[in-house]
Amino acid sequence: MRSIISLVIFISSVTWAAAAIHTAFAESSYENFSSRARKLVQKTNYDNWSRSRKTADINYKTDIPKEFDARQYFISCANVIGDVKDQGNCASSWAVAVASTFTDRLCIASNGKFTDNLSAQNLMSCGDDEKLGCDGGSAYKAWEFTMGKGIVTGGPYDSNEGCQPYKNRPCDHYGDSSLTNCSSLRRTQMMFCRDKCVNKNYKVKYEDDLYKTSVVYMTSWTNVKQIQQEIMTYGPVTAFMYVYENFMGYKEGVYKSTAGELIGYHHVKLIGWGVDEAGIEYWLAMNSWNSNWGNDGLFKILRGYNFCSIELLVMAGLVDVSQ
Repeated sequence: MRSIISLVIFISSVTWAAAAIHTAFAESSYENFSSRARKLVQKTNYDNWSRSRKTADINYKTDIPKEFDARQYFISCANVIGDVKDQGNCASSWAVAVASTFTDRLCIASNGKFTDNLSAQNLMSCGDDEKLGCDGGSAYKAWEFTMGKGIVTGGPYDSNEGCQPYKNRPCDHYGDSSLTNCSSLRRTQMMFCRDKCVNKNYKVKYEDDLYKTSVVYMTSWTNVKQIQQEIMTYGPVTAFMYVYENFMGYKEGVYKSTAGELIGYHHVKLIGWGVDEAGIEYWLAMNSWNSNWGNDGLFKILRGYNFCSIELLVMAGLVDVSQ
């Protein structure tokens, strides 16, 4: 897989800042840290990365601004889009990013009427037939599941919100917060796909709580403008990226140079873009390591060069608001 993916590495002067890093990183929080799991997921889930992609849409906006933030553009859904998730001690970014992006798009399509969280836990248990759960998974298969079966609601850990709330508690992902370090927590997985609500306080039946997409797709990976148009028109998108050791301590600025070991891959949510004071173009992305990480849970990453493969596997779906 790695041979066909463009890994652009810049050794130029660093224009981003790293936080002080504690040595006790939660290694299992990073997608497929072991080589065995890494090879398994990449081989089985992304062999079809070059499948035909959406490249145009009659609804696309034509004027692309220099800077864009979906939280400011889709005002009625600002709080929904800006809600930073925490995947806990679990390599579930593939499910968390899809559920969060789907939630954003459903809010946008409903003009702000839908504000509940869709369940990443439901996707972890049902959204990838490999049943890897906390050991990684395919975001694209998760998107396909939202079209075929649909997913239910589910809030964060211990929230009693929705049909299937998240099972892994928040934790410290980089050694600089009051939370328990991720590496010391046991991973709680729901590996069996359940067609019922596990939250006893939620009175809606599972089959009445399902939300679906009408179509899912990948965008072009060579046309940055089209990715921008997709975000402007329909809302945030899910993106894949390779993670190097120095990314873990990111704090601010545009992440544009890699250092250390290639840890594995990760999924994030792209919510906008901009240009910094030095003229460097970037994507504005949201991570799922809680708001203590990075710049209040967000980071900027070099745009237009497929840096860390951030533009290779951009995915999304159109929501079905007739439900």
